Amino acid sequence: MQFLILRIVYEKPSYGYEIIRRIEELSEGRHKIESGTMYTLLRRMEQNKLVTSVWKKSKDGPNKRTYKVTKKGEQYLKTWLEMIIERKTMLDKMATFYDEHFGR
Repeated sequence: MQFLILRIVYEKPSYGYEIIRRIEELSEGRHKIESGTMYTLLRRMEQNKLVTSVWKKSKDGPNKRTYKVTKKGEQYLKTWLEMIIERKTMLDKMATFYDEHFGR
């Protein structure tokens, strides 16, 4: 889950409910996160120096804590993405093997 949060916040500094909404969009509704879970994760990520936060004043409603990726968080995200690319390459090879030997 941290990986998804970092991806979203890397693209645009965001607040908790916005991150929850983006995760649902990116996962096409397969991942729904409770707000309490999200804020626990964000606090833990901030303690681990993957993100930082600042309070932003809002004209239309309550103030919002906006999260931004740190350099450490960016490196963590990059490492995870590299691992995903490696796994995707292996899965693509397995799919090719399947097609060659068992057909679809």
